[in-house]
Amino acid sequence: MTAGTIEFVRRMIESMPPGMAVPDPLLRFFAWQEAQGLVRAFRSGGCYAQIDTASEAGCMYAAPVEPDYAEGWLPTAPQAERDRLAAFFRTGGDGSYAALWRDDAGAVRIVHLGSGSGSTMLGVLVSDPVDFLRLLAIGYEELCWPDQFDRTPAEIDEENEYLERDPWDRAAAMRAWVEAEFGVAVPARAADMLGRIADMGDRDSADPFLRWVRSWDA
Repeated sequence: MTAGTIEFVRRMIESMPPGMAVPDPLLRFFAWQEAQGLVRAFRSGGCYAQIDTASEAGCMYAAPVEPDYAEGWLPTAPQAERDRLAAFFRTGGDGSYAALWRDDAGAVRIVHLGSGSGSTMLGVLVSDPVDFLRLLAIGYEELCWPDQFDRTPAEIDEENEYLERDPWDRAAAMRAWVEAEFGVAVPARAADMLGRIADMGDRDSADPFLRWVRSWDA
């Protein structure tokens, strides 16, 4: 990492709870975001980073972990349990997030926390951080709506009449970087790489993250 990319990476690392290590692919992503000039300041203070130059007005961005965020999901849990969860990426305008979660075996996975007032997707999203980057690079406007995963972003835009102008590729630069940096292919749609993600309304789900959250629900 160069001196010009270290600041956002440092802020992301320092925001993590004790014992939470950021996977290397995500550190490389944060460095790439800053190198591309994608880091912005919130009016209220702090910073965030968009995923691509084409998504300046987008709903998805990386941001330092808010220290009290886990308490809302784990109201009865001791601090050591809350420290297993670090919400680092906004996935939708409704307030949904992706988070790092350290499971019972100590492995770090990426999970989704739907806002409840919009998205209700609540479960393990991916176990490989490169797969998370592949998801972002598909180019969805938001990543919190699983009912859209069987369509491409262009198909969704067309349904919403966004294509009265030229086609809008929100993640072309990121997609090129992910494919070159990690030697992987980015699929056309999320369903090409994901199965069904658990929902907060599921009662008998075997999803380990959903079960863990419920174990600490007041």
